[in-house]
Amino acid sequence: MSGAEEVCMVPEQEREPEATCSGGPSEGSEAKAKKSRSSRSSRAGLLFPVSRVDRQLRRGHFAERFGARAPVYLAAVLQWVTHKTMDVAGKISKKSKQQRISPSHLQTAVQKSSVLKQLLRGSVPRRGGRAVPRSQRVASPPKKKMTKNKKRCPRQRASPARATAAGK
Repeated sequence: MSGAEEVCMVPEQEREPEATCSGGPSEGSEAKAKKSRSSRSSRAGLLFPVSRVDRQLRRGHFAERFGARAPVYLAAVLQWVTHKTMDVAGKISKKSKQQRISPSHLQTAVQKSSVLKQLLRGSVPRRGGRAVPRSQRVASPPKKKMTKNKKRCPRQRASPARATAAGK
């Protein structure tokens, strides 16, 4: 036997069932590999995807360089804002005895919460968008649809004006 074979030989009592001398991975390194496979979101304890936020930051060219913790922090802030908004909107929908959160509930939630109102100051449409709070919908009268028979043609509108001009 050569010297190399003697080093790799382990007595039967002390040998583990799958021990090899080929330099393959041992059980300790396999455990480390399994731990490193967890996502950055789960390591940070977040539900929002840290990797996706990181990718969007890089694609957006917001800065040449940013730290490794920046996407984690940004994902945490986005998760907090979403949680706060949905929590307040859920309470509003329960008060109005509805099971679903509508866009008007979200808009009302942002208007009622001073923190969210200041944070989302210029990003929420007030009256130009479709999401109008329920209180404002009730105040405005519903528009009546005109049938084909009741629609006026442009000639009928112009004729009374001509009649008044001709009568003078």
